[in-house]
Amino acid sequence: VARGRAGPGRPRGQGGGLMSAQPKPMRIELPGVGPVQVRALDPETDAVTLHDWLSRDYARFWGMQGKTLEEVRDKYRGLLAEGREEMAIALDERSGRPLFIFMAYDPRHDLLQRFYTVKPGDRGFHVLMGPPGQDPVPALTFHAFRTIARWIFRDPTVSRLVGEPDIRNRKVLARLVQTGFEFGSVVHLPHKTALMIYMSRERHQALQDGMPPPNGPVPLSDRAVKLHMLVGRIGRKLGIYERNW
Repeated sequence: VARGRAGPGRPRGQGGGLMSAQPKPMRIELPGVGPVQVRALDPETDAVTLHDWLSRDYARFWGMQGKTLEEVRDKYRGLLAEGREEMAIALDERSGRPLFIFMAYDPRHDLLQRFYTVKPGDRGFHVLMGPPGQDPVPALTFHAFRTIARWIFRDPTVSRLVGEPDIRNRKVLARLVQTGFEFGSVVHLPHKTALMIYMSRERHQALQDGMPPPNGPVPLSDRAVKLHMLVGRIGRKLGIYERNW
């Protein structure tokens, strides 16, 4: 989900639309930040931010390092023109500082649908956090996940959020537990070994806003992670990564 190969380089399925109209901006209060505006991503005005973040080492899995500003702008112009993804950016309203960018997609038209049973109303998402600033925001990743859930669940047709964070990213997995996500099975995708996550609309509505609760247990021991990573590497070499072990 976070900082994974969830952007332009991600293999995709065929067809399917998501965007029917430009979504209205959303304004929320984040603890430790203040008012935050979430609005639709605009490649014309947000390309500089995208290019900066995607060029950094932590975003290497997005496959956009070494691209020029215009190449990044053209890529996101094309993705929006396809209409298969909803893209948004969250900004600190007082300073204008961008905090994170996220994308929502319909799993029925994505590679992910080959690895789990898609239910009606499922919506996948990916998030790219901004680089740490001089004044780090406490628990910003937690607040980002809660904000993303609010934004996506504004669509009444969405009943469940799904995602597939890399199993090695224990920090993000811990934040997902805090945010209210539940874990599913390990899946071996062509580009990574991941852990399925889910959150229903009902679970989201039952959660309280505010600062995050204490970290919950993160599934998979270090030994299990290493074993799954080995299985994934072997499977990809043998060309059988589409199987779900």
